[in-house]
Amino acid sequence: MSNRVADYPQHTASSGASASHRPLVSASDFRGLTQPIEQWIIRSPAVALASAFVVGVAIAWWIKRK
Repeated sequence: MSNRVADYPQHTASSGASASHRPLVSASDFRGLTQPIEQWIIRSPAVALASAFVVGVAIAWWIKRK
């Protein structure tokens, strides 16, 4: 399976953009941040699904109250 987050094409700075422009979070940093969450989902998918459902319901309830 291809990891579309980490496998993005690199562009050159020849388009007139400054060479000092750097993304706030690089692909490897992002991967390091998401790795513990991915491992938790792999270890306990039912708990992850249930917590995502509860968070979704809470956000929908909060939006409806506004």
